[in-house]
Amino acid sequence: MAGKFTLTTRIPNIETWLNMLLQRLFPAWYAVRYAREMKIGQLGELNPRSFLCHRWLSLPAIHASAAEALENAGPLWQEAATLLRKVTRHKVHKRYLSITNLLAIESCDSDLDYPNMVAFAEALCADKVPDSADDFSILLNQTFNEQNAPFPVAYRELDGRYYYKNQDDGTALGALLLACRDKGRDVKLNCEIEVESCNEKVLESLRARYWVLLMPREAAYQLNYLIREAKLQCQIAEFEWRRTDLVFLVLKRNHPRLNEIAEAICHSRMPLKVLDWGRFLSSHQVPFRNR
Repeated sequence: MAGKFTLTTRIPNIETWLNMLLQRLFPAWYAVRYAREMKIGQLGELNPRSFLCHRWLSLPAIHASAAEALENAGPLWQEAATLLRKVTRHKVHKRYLSITNLLAIESCDSDLDYPNMVAFAEALCADKVPDSADDFSILLNQTFNEQNAPFPVAYRELDGRYYYKNQDDGTALGALLLACRDKGRDVKLNCEIEVESCNEKVLESLRARYWVLLMPREAAYQLNYLIREAKLQCQIAEFEWRRTDLVFLVLKRNHPRLNEIAEAICHSRMPLKVLDWGRFLSSHQVPFRNR
């Protein structure tokens, strides 16, 4: 019994020893093999819906966080940091916009969360909904007085979401939206719309020169260790403060073995476990139109 027990307990040690030997003799090959076979957890929901825009995914905040980490990593990663800081851009347009497009606001006193402004209004604004056309006009003029036009709105091409840069608690807008939905009404507001988009030239430069892979932190650190053991260049960059479980693994595209490792990481895992960030941004764009 003792002999059998000793033999069985030694088998995992032999496997571990073989893996360590392979890693030492063929570190780059081992990194590719490990990247292809390792278990990686789910990314989860990245861009939740909310009636508060600051709970959405923020590209400027994410890219600033990642760029800072790369800048601190030394001169090899300065170019990547510079490109990340330039990916998002903002441009202002003056347009008339349907009030029903306003899915969210900037701030509210409520501690609860709702998927959009209508859900927020159903929960907290039902008693403020105007009953008559005259009451609707009065509330509309109080909330969106033409003397204060154009009204500040933002639009994100990442997901096609508008939000109102409110200065109040948002309940008046919520009541107007409920009235529009229930009574078949609509209003065109004179707005100054700040459009957030991706600079395609910068994004293409980033994609051409770097792999920026979003994945769970634990997996990224394991791969970072193995890649560096193979004497290849890679770097960890932070994602966003609310999702500390995720990070970017950044690799240069100028080495065939690094490309092989990146492709092994992405193979069969996109988009639930790994995201090629550049590809994700290129394919998730809803161009601004005068709606």
